[in-house]
Amino acid sequence: MTPHPQEDYFIISKKYPIFVVGDGVSLNFDEGVKYPKKSGAGEATKIFCEAVVAEAEKKYDNFKEADIKGVFEAGNTAVSEYNLAQGRRKETINYFDYDFFSATAAFLLIKDEKAYWWSLCDSGVVALKDGKVCFQSPNGWINFPKDWNEGKYEKEKIISRHRDYRNATENGKLIGYGAITGEKSAINYLNSGVIEDCDIFLVYTDGFENYIELEDFKKIFVSWTKSLKKDIEKLIEVKSEENPSKYGREKTLIAVSTKG
Repeated sequence: MTPHPQEDYFIISKKYPIFVVGDGVSLNFDEGVKYPKKSGAGEATKIFCEAVVAEAEKKYDNFKEADIKGVFEAGNTAVSEYNLAQGRRKETINYFDYDFFSATAAFLLIKDEKAYWWSLCDSGVVALKDGKVCFQSPNGWINFPKDWNEGKYEKEKIISRHRDYRNATENGKLIGYGAITGEKSAINYLNSGVIEDCDIFLVYTDGFENYIELEDFKKIFVSWTKSLKKDIEKLIEVKSEENPSKYGREKTLIAVSTKG
């Protein structure tokens, strides 16, 4: 199996406490076809993160809850422009190897003792206090039907997932999952809000999703020592060797402390 190029991306603003992570959605190819050395999904993720941070920085001084979705829309619009420039629109994609370049992402902005956040699909935000989870963003797959793939060939299954369920609604109801494709309907799947009374924040892509459940992982952030990064890396090394499919995927984590 050909290893994929990097498709995660993150930005920490140099001006303000603004953080965003993104995870490019890998394209699908028929067996035997090599994955491109440069990932269009990785580029779309970079473009998205840059646009999000630029918009959030512009709004920071007067930032309020009503601005949260606008920050997401700025990034999604940038991805739309990128896809169009690559000739990828609904009329031209096949939802398999020639699909929208897309991503999942999570965002955090801290201002006046409030943490403004959003998440899409399986990138997320977790807040901790004294090593305990005091907030976790919702599961981005909660609206996806569990029996959608019964009796379908794998390739047909993938095409169906993208064509019929990605950013899809039916009679105003969510019926699938969200992804940053540039489609305006992606915002229907955005989870967002404001967190208060927590002091540690983790913004992550889905490779860290299983780590959030580990007590050993959460304990690392209680004392916030200088060895924090090494402690995380050591745990990743152990768990990745123990169960590569569960703990060994590409992943990105930004950890933020607001403790005095």
